[in-house]
Amino acid sequence: MIYINGQKSEFEINQFANFEEIIDATNKYCNDSNEIITEVHLNNELFQELYPHQAEDIEINEIQKVEITSVKYVEMASQIVSELFKVTASVRLASAQASESLRSGDDADAFATISNMIEVVRNFLNIISCFQSDFKAPITDEYTTLTEKYSQILVEVNEALENEDWILVADLLEFEVAPLCSDWDEYLTSLRFFFNNEVNTVSQ
Repeated sequence: MIYINGQKSEFEINQFANFEEIIDATNKYCNDSNEIITEVHLNNELFQELYPHQAEDIEINEIQKVEITSVKYVEMASQIVSELFKVTASVRLASAQASESLRSGDDADAFATISNMIEVVRNFLNIISCFQSDFKAPITDEYTTLTEKYSQILVEVNEALENEDWILVADLLEFEVAPLCSDWDEYLTSLRFFFNNEVNTVSQ
C-alpha cells in the first residue's frame, strides 16, 4: 500500500515497475498540491538513496508498504526563514572573528573566515531571492536597501583585500557587515510573519 501523509493514496504498488516510478508519481502528485516530499519510508524504514537511481533497482516484489510525508511549500519556506536567523548570527560572529584576526596579524585565519563568510552571504541572498520569485514574498523597500548595502560592502571588502588594506577590511567587517546582520534579522522577522500568514491561509 502507498500512503501519503498517513492516508491511503489512489496509487497501488502493482501499477509501477520499480520504486523509482512510485517516487516520481507521488512527487508529481505532491507538487500538483503545492507540496514537497520531506520523507519516504519503504517497508517501515526511512529510505535514503546510497547512490544515484538506487530506487530504480528496487523491484516491486520487494515492496510491501510505502509512506510519503510532505509539507506545503509555504510551510517549508516558513521553516527555512526560521533557520536563516542562524545564518545572520554566524555572519555576525564571522565578521567579528575575522576583524579581530586581521588586527592581531593572523591574516591566514582571517582570509579563510572571510572567504567562507562571503559564500554564505551569497547563498543567503539567493535564498531570499527565491522566496520572492517562487513564493511571491513581497519585495519591500527594506529588502532593496539591505541588498544594495550588502552588495556595496562586499565590493568594498574585495577591493580592500586586493589592495591589502587589512585595517580597512577589519573596519568594514566590524562596523559595516556585522551591524547589518541586525537589520537582516528585522527583515527576516517580517518575512516569517508573511509566510506564517500564508500558512494559516492555506490551512483554512
